[in-house]
Amino acid sequence: MKLKLLIFSSLLLFGSKIQAQSLWYENESQTENIIFTNTLDGTFTLNQPNPNTGGLNTNTVSSKFKRKSNVTRGFLYFEIPQNIVSDALYTISLKAYIDIPTADVSAVNRIRLYLTNTTTGDFKQITLKFTKGQEWEQFSFIFNPGDLPAGGFLDGGYNQMHIGYGNGQVSTSEITYYIDQIYGSMEQKPLVDVLKGSWGGRFYVRGGEDLDQYVAPIADGGKAYDYIAGAQEMANNYPTMGHVITNATNNANSQLWTLRTNLNVDAVMGVPNSIIDEEFVPSLANEQIIIDVINILKNKSKKVILYLNTLSPGDRATAEGAVAWNNYVDTYFSGDGHAAWVNLCEGYIKRFTDLGVDGYWLDAFGSYNVNSSLGDSDPENTTAQRAEFVRMVRNAAPNATITTNIDKDSFVDEDGELILVDTDGVDDIDERDYAIIKMTATNPWSDFTAGHITPLGQGAPPNSWAYEEFTVTDIEESSTSVYKSSKKTLKHLFLPIRATWSSERSDLMFDGEQAYRFAKRITDAGGSVTFSNTTSTDGTTPDDEVEILEFLNQQFTNNAPASVYQRPLGAFLVGENENLSTKDFHEIANATIKIYPNPVKNSFKISEEFVSLFVYDITGKALLQFSGDEDDLNVSKLNTGIYLLKVNDSQGNSSFAKFIKQ
Repeated sequence: MKLKLLIFSSLLLFGSKIQAQSLWYENESQTENIIFTNTLDGTFTLNQPNPNTGGLNTNTVSSKFKRKSNVTRGFLYFEIPQNIVSDALYTISLKAYIDIPTADVSAVNRIRLYLTNTTTGDFKQITLKFTKGQEWEQFSFIFNPGDLPAGGFLDGGYNQMHIGYGNGQVSTSEITYYIDQIYGSMEQKPLVDVLKGSWGGRFYVRGGEDLDQYVAPIADGGKAYDYIAGAQEMANNYPTMGHVITNATNNANSQLWTLRTNLNVDAVMGVPNSIIDEEFVPSLANEQIIIDVINILKNKSKKVILYLNTLSPGDRATAEGAVAWNNYVDTYFSGDGHAAWVNLCEGYIKRFTDLGVDGYWLDAFGSYNVNSSLGDSDPENTTAQRAEFVRMVRNAAPNATITTNIDKDSFVDEDGELILVDTDGVDDIDERDYAIIKMTATNPWSDFTAGHITPLGQGAPPNSWAYEEFTVTDIEESSTSVYKSSKKTLKHLFLPIRATWSSERSDLMFDGEQAYRFAKRITDAGGSVTFSNTTSTDGTTPDDEVEILEFLNQQFTNNAPASVYQRPLGAFLVGENENLSTKDFHEIANATIKIYPNPVKNSFKISEEFVSLFVYDITGKALLQFSGDEDDLNVSKLNTGIYLLKVNDSQGNSSFAKFIKQ
C-alpha cells in the first residue's frame, strides 16, 4: 500500500494561501495520502487488528511498527510532495499506542516527529512523551513560525516527515507501537496558482493498443518509440520548464488509456485484472511506460498535467470496441453510460493521484454528453453530468488543478462586434479573417484556462501577431479571470509550436526569440503558457523544436529581457486598413524599387520616376503624398519605424517598397 500526501482543504474565493487540518492517513478508511518510504531499525505493517478499540481509536484495524531489539529508537519515513517552502505555522497530529503496561511507561518512552529537507540536511524535531501504556493517545506536534531552520526553505524546501520511537537507552527486546489517524495542516498553494508564472511543454504519449504498437520494435511491425528517452530529455534539458502536459488518454480518443489496471473495473466486474476491451488498454508491461514518464518528470520537479478526453469511449472506438463498451454499460450500469464513464475515470484518476499527478486538461468537455438513463438531450442534465464528473475528479484528486476545454471567448470592440484579423503580413496568402482568442473564465470548474487559441482551421496561425497585441497584453493587465464573481481562473495560453497540433510534418511557426517573448511576457505577469511541441518518430522532440526549447531555457536561466514586439509589415485588422489592399501588401514582398538612403533620417530619393507617391504606415493607412515634380521627399515629421511606399508611374502602374525611418 502506498501512502501519499495530499492536502484536503476548501479554497477561498480569490485563492489566497490557506491552512486546513486534513486527514492524511487512516488505516480503517484506507485514506492513503502520505507516501511511506522506508523504516530504520523496525518493520511497518498495515491492516493489523486494533489492540484497543474501546478508547480514542475505535477502528478495527490500524498500522503497526515493531522496533528491533537492542536499539535505542526506530523510525518511519514519509515523503511530503507538497514541500514546505515558507515560514508559517504547521501542525501534525496523530494517535499512537505503545504496547507496554502503563506501570512500565516512563519519561524515556518518547515519540518524535521530524520535518527534514533531505537536500540541505536542515531539520527540526519535536519530542513528546507517552503517558499511558496499551492505550491510544493523541499527540499534536506544532511547528511555530521561526521553528524550522531558514536554510531548509531553500532547494525545494522541507520534503520529508519522520516519526521516531525511542526510549533513550538500548532495549533488549522488541517494542511494538501502533499508529493511526494522522492529520496535518500545511500551507497549500491554491489550485488556481499551481501553474502561476510557469512555462511548459507537451509530451504526447499514446494510449490503449496504440501504445503497444508505437513502442513495439519495427521488426515486429511497431514504430519503436522510446518514450522514456523523450521524458528524460524533457526532464533533464529544460530545468526552467515548470510543467509538462502528457497523457491519461490518447489525443481525441477517450477509450485509449495509458494505464491498463483499473481497480474500479475489477470491483464492478468482480474479477481481478478485468478489462472492458483490449483496444482500450496497453499491455501490463507497457502501462509502466506512463508510470515511468510521470516519475521522471516529477523527480525533476515538473508539474505533471494529464490530457483526458471526456467523450464517451464508444464515440471513436472501433465497432468491436463500441460494442464492448455498450455491453459493459448495459450489464453493470443498467444502461447509464454516464455512471459507467465516471466510475471508469475515477479508477484511473485514483492511480494517477498515487503517482503525484498535479492536474488534468479535460478535452471535449463542451461536448460532454455521455449516454445516460437520465436523458441525452436535456441541457440541464448535461450540465449536471459535467458538474458530477468534475466532483469525481476533485474527490479522487483533491490537490489536482483542473481545466475544462469549453466555451471559448474572443476580443470584441466597443460595439460588441468581434475584432477580426484581416492579414498577418505581406506574405499572408490566406484571405480568411479570424477572431482573436481571449483567455477568460467561462465555467465554474476551471482552475486555469484551457488556453486553446483561435482554431487553426479558421486561418489563424499559432504565433499570430494579434495574440501578442491583444491576448498577451490582456494577460499582462491581469493574470486571472473570474467566472460570475465566484470562480477564479488563471490565464493559460496553449500554443502549437508548428502549423498543426502534435504533428512534426507541418511547418515550424515559432522561432526562439518570438517564443521567448510570448513566454517571458506571460510568466512575468503571473500567467502560464504551454508550447505544444511534438513527439517525433523516435519518441523524443524533433531537433528543430529542441533548439527553441533550449533557447527558452537558456533565456529564462539568464532572466534575459524579452525582445521588443513590432507588428509585422502588412499586418492589420479588418477595418484598420484604409488605403492599401491586401493585394498591395503582397506586392510589397516583391518590391524592386530602391530607396536611398535607407534608413531615412529626413529625406530620401527613389530609383524610378513617378507621377505620384504615397507613404503609408504598416497598417496601410496613408500618411503623406508627393507629386512627381517634388524633389524633396521629406519625411522628417514621421516617427521612428517601418513605412511603406506606393509609387504610381505615368502608365498607371503601381510599384511598392518599404523604408525605415530613423
